[in-house]
Amino acid sequence: MLMLQAAAAFVLLYAFLPQKRTYLLTALVFFCIGVSCFALYKADAGTVQGYIGRWAKLEGRVEPVIREDCFLVDVESLAVDGRDIGYRGKLMLYPSGDIGAITVGDGVVAEGLLKLSSNQGYRNYCRGLGAEALIVSTPYHLEFTGLRPCSVKYYSHLAAEWVKDKLEAPVVSPRQGEIMKGLLLGGREVGEETRQRFSAVGISHLLAVSGLHVGIICGVLVWLFKKLGLTGRERFIVVCALLAFFSFMVGLTPSVVRASVMMGVLMLAAAVNRKQDMLTSLSLAAFLMTAMKPYVIFSVSFQLSFLACLGIALFYPVFNRFFGFAGKYLSAAVSITLASQVLVVPLLIRYFGSFAPVSVLVNILAVPLAGTVLWFTVAYLVLCLMHIPLSYTAAWVNGIIIEAMNYIIDMAGRVPFGSVNVEKAGAAFYIAYYLAAAAAWLAIDMTVHGKGGVKDLWT
Repeated sequence: MLMLQAAAAFVLLYAFLPQKRTYLLTALVFFCIGVSCFALYKADAGTVQGYIGRWAKLEGRVEPVIREDCFLVDVESLAVDGRDIGYRGKLMLYPSGDIGAITVGDGVVAEGLLKLSSNQGYRNYCRGLGAEALIVSTPYHLEFTGLRPCSVKYYSHLAAEWVKDKLEAPVVSPRQGEIMKGLLLGGREVGEETRQRFSAVGISHLLAVSGLHVGIICGVLVWLFKKLGLTGRERFIVVCALLAFFSFMVGLTPSVVRASVMMGVLMLAAAVNRKQDMLTSLSLAAFLMTAMKPYVIFSVSFQLSFLACLGIALFYPVFNRFFGFAGKYLSAAVSITLASQVLVVPLLIRYFGSFAPVSVLVNILAVPLAGTVLWFTVAYLVLCLMHIPLSYTAAWVNGIIIEAMNYIIDMAGRVPFGSVNVEKAGAAFYIAYYLAAAAAWLAIDMTVHGKGGVKDLWT
């Protein structure tokens, strides 16, 4: 299937963009080599599929993704019937009982039953994390062997715990701290009620650390290091290292990895005085992520993040031109919201059974407030780190902004037909939708290059 999709894409692009045949042929060759290398790697690394339902013993390390009832293990060895089967990957471990506090980077030795989830959606979620199966154990069959020294995952986990501790301090109200943690560390830090409120009005992307969050954090770091006198290349190296550390802090979610890679490409282009291209950096991010973790394509976060970003890259200029009469800010806000939704609507219907037309209005109002909250959250943490009492003022201002954002979300949630429930469609709908989107983009592209600009399409 992968080879057929690559061949189809190559033929289409070859037909419409003959001047780029060399680049496309090179990309196809690399794709074929990558698929072959992955197949050989999996053959050597072993698989658990043939051992489902059997008792196994694993040794590995606790990964950053931890839930209350289970945690992810990076497997270093997996034995069935006393024989190492050669599996080197990840498994989701269910302890089936209270095991006390665990820490990212802890060594773990466990025995349990290998299983596959009966829920296809959860199975794909686990595969997106790299876990091909589950292992159900008990506290009696678990043993933690201590931390690995100099582990980036461990120190990033400590940093994330320090951030959560500061955002749960008495000076920050629980309602306020929940939003601050969600914006900075991702949606796993907020409750189900808050996630549903954000999702109902189409702004759940604010709780998935992505381009907005990474951009603001990079802006703060670049400004700070510029004041400290670092050169452009020095800032690039230091900020990229801190971005990598931050990615570990939030659990290496696909959206933050994608945003970090694209931000790194943007800063590299600025450091070496080269032009930055969004499609190039997006493709590089996809290549790196799928090369290192091919099963990430099953992650809903990966699919939504990349399709939203691809929609912005392809359709934002057209929408921005069309809504130019509304003024610079309003045109950009409406255009980026619509462009990011063009390619993700089918996924919203597929996974959530709904989409929110009111999201355009809510994004225009809530996104700037969320960005401001993130700025003040970073300022609050920096002031706490420096033991400066001004941090109380930052927390107080943040509280006012968060209350305003909550008011907007609550009002938008009462708008009639603000969120539309849709019965899950069949395969024909998704094929037709994406074919129509591709045809629209090709028509726009041919018009732009054939008649001298996007304006010819609308006049």
